[in-house]
Amino acid sequence: MKTNERFIWAASLMDVKPTDQLLEIGCGAGLLVEQLALKATQGHITAIDQSVPMITMASKRNHAFISSGKVTLVAGNFADYQFVEASFDKIVAFNVSVFWKAPEKELSLIKKALKPDGQLFVFYQTPKGADLKIAALIKTHLQNASYQLVDEQIYYEASSASAFGIIARPKSLYEY
Repeated sequence: MKTNERFIWAASLMDVKPTDQLLEIGCGAGLLVEQLALKATQGHITAIDQSVPMITMASKRNHAFISSGKVTLVAGNFADYQFVEASFDKIVAFNVSVFWKAPEKELSLIKKALKPDGQLFVFYQTPKGADLKIAALIKTHLQNASYQLVDEQIYYEASSASAFGIIARPKSLYEY
């Protein structure tokens, strides 16, 4: 699997609209940021990663988007990030381990950060491919945090590896 294939796949599943306001948690070297910026032509992408070296690489990769004001990169932990409530149409995380470990705080913050009709996209690929145990854990965490699964598992298969995606949205007060 080429490096960008999984990010192109993820961006296509997100169905990004030109004016979307997006947040990527754990942006790494900025590969998905680049794909999202190409689609959100009039929107904005905020990307956060706790690794300063990764933010440095993402800055180099996305220099033109940053210069034009389309992308903002933040070095830090998402749980500590100060955002305006209901400011994002879509939030995405690719290979962010907190979602299968203990994401209670993060999922609560994501609910606040998403616009009322916003969606959360969680993608994961282990070095050996899509791990169904991790997918099950993520789904359980989302459901326990009152998220509705829009699409429970979407698979991406390539000759060298596979990945999965889960799409969810916070349940409204009327859905409990």
